[in-house]
Amino acid sequence: MVTVANVAQRAGVSVATAARVLSGSGYASDAARRAVLTAAKEIGYVPNHIARSLRTRRTMLAGLLIGDVENSFYSVIAKNVESVAKDASYQVVLCNSNDAPETESQYLRLLDGMRVDGLIITPTGSNRRDLRRLIEKGTVIVQIDRMVKGLNADAVLLDNEAGAMAGVSHLIAAGHTRIGILTGPRDVLTGRERLEGYKRALREHRIPVREELIKAGSFLHDHAIEAATELLRSQPPPTAIFAANNVLAEGCYLALDRLGLNVPQDMSLVAFDDVPWMSIVRPQLTTVRQPVADMARGAAELLLRRLRDNARTASTSVFRSELVVRDSVAPGRKTRGASS
Repeated sequence: MVTVANVAQRAGVSVATAARVLSGSGYASDAARRAVLTAAKEIGYVPNHIARSLRTRRTMLAGLLIGDVENSFYSVIAKNVESVAKDASYQVVLCNSNDAPETESQYLRLLDGMRVDGLIITPTGSNRRDLRRLIEKGTVIVQIDRMVKGLNADAVLLDNEAGAMAGVSHLIAAGHTRIGILTGPRDVLTGRERLEGYKRALREHRIPVREELIKAGSFLHDHAIEAATELLRSQPPPTAIFAANNVLAEGCYLALDRLGLNVPQDMSLVAFDDVPWMSIVRPQLTTVRQPVADMARGAAELLLRRLRDNARTASTSVFRSELVVRDSVAPGRKTRGASS
């Protein structure tokens, strides 16, 4: 096995100097640093992370447990968390719960066994006990996009209610009164808040909330097409739909296509999340844009700050969304059999 001493001998420096360069801590001249890094590469030196973690009591590992790896929203989170973590010499262990509480619990136990220093998570809300156990063991946890009520951990969130209200209000301003919604589970923070924003917009404009126009169940792709199809086949059907995330919007587009309906001539559509395809399709989709990259980087920077400062007083940061108006909303029309 190639050791630090071997690297030092090859580079012509002391073992102490080689150790400082390879650990990234302490002073070394530029010439010595170049010599050590060149020597390490030439002879195939690989740091012993296990030995290092025993000395420093840090594994330099951070867990990232997200809800749906197929959703580009989470891809942006992963990319930005990894970028911030890498700059701080942390490696990120990516886990996908698929929004299943049992899978999430399994990954929490796995990350516990790996002794990750910290964890960024989009929690399902069903594993408070497992999360509390990690915190009690000293693992730093930052929640992003969602939070578990009663958990003493930082959270980086969006004002989902205000974002949904803005999207639905845009449809109402265009003359729509029979507006359907596709949203996620009511027991998940994002699903619950976006549904409440939808209802609040209707109530403030004195439009009845009709349960038959609410399809709440999952933010996942398999649910999206089925739920959208059910909504479009309502009698009478809605004249507009608010899709509470990008996967549900995609499912709605596919369901509309299968039924031979067009946006916005036959159905107006507004969606949460402004992912790239929404500005590529024709017509371009009106969306509620989240500052996802900023949220992800903020969560990663907060995690690193907590690891450095050992602070434990939880904080909650709330970001605001932006309504991006494009071409997917047409003027409202009367629907046969519908009443205000």
